[in-house]
Amino acid sequence: MAEVSLHAAQSPPVPTGSTSHIGHATAVGAAGFAWCSLILGLHTAGVIDAADGTIVLAGTFFYGGIVQLVAGFFALAAGATFAASFLTAYGAFWLGYTVIEFWAAPHIAGNAAAAAKAHGATAEAAAAQGGHAVMQSLGLFLLAWLVVTLVFAVASLGTNAVTVTAFALLTLTIVLLVIAYLGASSAGVPSDSVLHTAGYVEIALAAVAFYLVLAELTNEVRGRTVFPLFALNRGQQAVPQTA
Repeated sequence: MAEVSLHAAQSPPVPTGSTSHIGHATAVGAAGFAWCSLILGLHTAGVIDAADGTIVLAGTFFYGGIVQLVAGFFALAAGATFAASFLTAYGAFWLGYTVIEFWAAPHIAGNAAAAAKAHGATAEAAAAQGGHAVMQSLGLFLLAWLVVTLVFAVASLGTNAVTVTAFALLTLTIVLLVIAYLGASSAGVPSDSVLHTAGYVEIALAAVAFYLVLAELTNEVRGRTVFPLFALNRGQQAVPQTA
């Protein structure tokens, strides 16, 4: 049985004799997602201290955001609707995450702290109120993304086991982060144990995503299945890719 890639399963049949000038966009965008998941997972789990995270944001903006978004548009042009949908969605997610960390979170914390001070709160209490406001905002942001991710997770059941595993891990990561942020203390401190667990799950997600990239690239270059993706939709046949 021919192995079904994520791109092939979503692409319409290519007429005989025609040549597509659009390459395989899934691997391009998924690599950016895997990179962001790995570096943020390491930071969230406490394995590596990324300080204020400014350098990390350069990667989430360019590789996780812009590159993934552009890859999604190319996937859409190739007719790979599922790949295009999740690449553009999570490209926008990483761009939004960068904006939150660089501008929105400090802005929310500053406004909340100023409001608390205006009501007579001490500097320490005002800072705690600002931190709590940021945690609640992050929880709300991720709660909405949880709904989006669940939609993709259900749709992925028609692709392959590797993709399904990736979305299952992504769903679990977001659930844990929502619990950590919405359940933060009044001082704006999320649970370390929940955050660390989310980080380790995100590292596992990065490993699965990198495997997906490796399989998509290697199988296409070799013209055969070297790294299996374990197709779930056996009715689909692999569409030959033009190198």
